[in-house]
Amino acid sequence: MLTIVLIIFLLFALLMLFIISSAFFGFLITRVPFVPTGAGDIKFIVEKLGITPKDIFYDLGSGDGKVCLLINRLSGARCVGFELTTWTYLLSLIKSTGNHRLKFRHSDFFEANWSEASYVYGYLYPPLMGRVKEKFLKDCKPGSIAIIRDFPFPDLKPSEVFYMPKAHEIYLYRL
Repeated sequence: MLTIVLIIFLLFALLMLFIISSAFFGFLITRVPFVPTGAGDIKFIVEKLGITPKDIFYDLGSGDGKVCLLINRLSGARCVGFELTTWTYLLSLIKSTGNHRLKFRHSDFFEANWSEASYVYGYLYPPLMGRVKEKFLKDCKPGSIAIIRDFPFPDLKPSEVFYMPKAHEIYLYRL
């Protein structure tokens, strides 16, 4: 019995070490911590923008997949999430098992082609926003919309700004 308890404890300790080290290395690479978006804000986005099953939604830094999962559940849109932190990427794969309209990539979103995206969502930090803006303007087709949370694109006026509860803003940029 003691042996089983020790094995379980060791496995738990290894899992925690994996999660903590993955989060730490993910932060070192991206300089963006895992900060989830509230479900109410996601519902607002779907309703306000009229996202439909015809749309393709890209989540930059998708974390545990929550945004993609809710966007897909509420609208039927195809979603692609990009995440560099291993433990949250693996969690998103587990949560999306069996849903062929959800795809998660363990890769740098700057290296992907965004030309399919109807919507690009980002809740990232200011040092990245200039590069995200340039990538959005370069890759996305006319009619695409960037949904940017809290940290707007530098030197680009948003089409609309929504002031959400708890002092959050959502900036929309339309091509």
